[in-house]
Amino acid sequence: MKIYIANTGGVMGMMPSDKGLVPNDAFAGQLAAQLQTADLDHDFVVESYDNLMAGANVTPKDWQNIARDIESKWEDFDAFIVLHGTDSMAYTAAALFYMIAPSKKPIIVTGSQVPMSQARSDAMNNVLGAISACEAALKGVFLFFGNRLIDGDRAHQSHIGTWQAFRSVNALEYGVLESDWKWRDSSFAQLLIKPPMKIRIPNMEYGAVTILPVFPGVQALHWQGLLNDKVKGAVLLSYGAGTVPENDQALLEVLKSAVDQGVVIVKVSQCGSGRVADNDHKDTSGLAKTGVISGKDMTYEAVFARLHFLIGLGLDSREIKGVFNR
Repeated sequence: MKIYIANTGGVMGMMPSDKGLVPNDAFAGQLAAQLQTADLDHDFVVESYDNLMAGANVTPKDWQNIARDIESKWEDFDAFIVLHGTDSMAYTAAALFYMIAPSKKPIIVTGSQVPMSQARSDAMNNVLGAISACEAALKGVFLFFGNRLIDGDRAHQSHIGTWQAFRSVNALEYGVLESDWKWRDSSFAQLLIKPPMKIRIPNMEYGAVTILPVFPGVQALHWQGLLNDKVKGAVLLSYGAGTVPENDQALLEVLKSAVDQGVVIVKVSQCGSGRVADNDHKDTSGLAKTGVISGKDMTYEAVFARLHFLIGLGLDSREIKGVFNR
């Protein structure tokens, strides 16, 4: 098997210095050398990007660059591993999930909590786990971290101080790696007729999507500042099953005004799991009347990435709502 490993940045490939953690220029070579001595019967190509990105600095433009890199090497490799900073890893996994769908080869996004250069690091465990997932001949985009393999559109960073920093939201992990793999029962999924794979990498506009937080005392002014003229989509981070303070008419007017101007606003729950209520013709709540649509049981990272993707494809608000309402 030929496996391409792209080091896009993040803690894994860094090293300590008197200025704190800095990129390790020798990381790609060091990782390749370690893999050669790991008794793995594969051909590896490890490349570091010229401009390494800390997870906190990643933008939708970087999702495009990663996807284009994979696309340019698609015919030359059997599997792909993307090394990435943890801060925005779930967003990138979701974006790749939508841009390369349904992937006919394994694409595994991973990283580490501690640099590979340090003695007590989770880096090699995550790299070797990602390789093991590739060996299983999976098809799709996944995030692997702390022995958990998660569907690319289901991952959420839930911890900062443990090896298992990510969890799968509203779905079982695709696989759990212990002494051997324990796979989710996918017998039914194997029977589904999947559409042909499409690689679609749209030009994603910077600032086209925002997140609207709901919190006690939220005011219309808070959201007005986020819904500027560049915004075409928004993730409404609602309470529980999809509620907002409906006794504040000004808040609802902000949402309705934005929707009327073509902004697609998708509500998701700020709870750790669960599903927000679907909007239907029987729903007469104030929020339903604004035109905000339901994100169902999606993570906010996945909705954020999906909105960027659909807007980048040039779909209008009606078409985007149709995709979410399927």
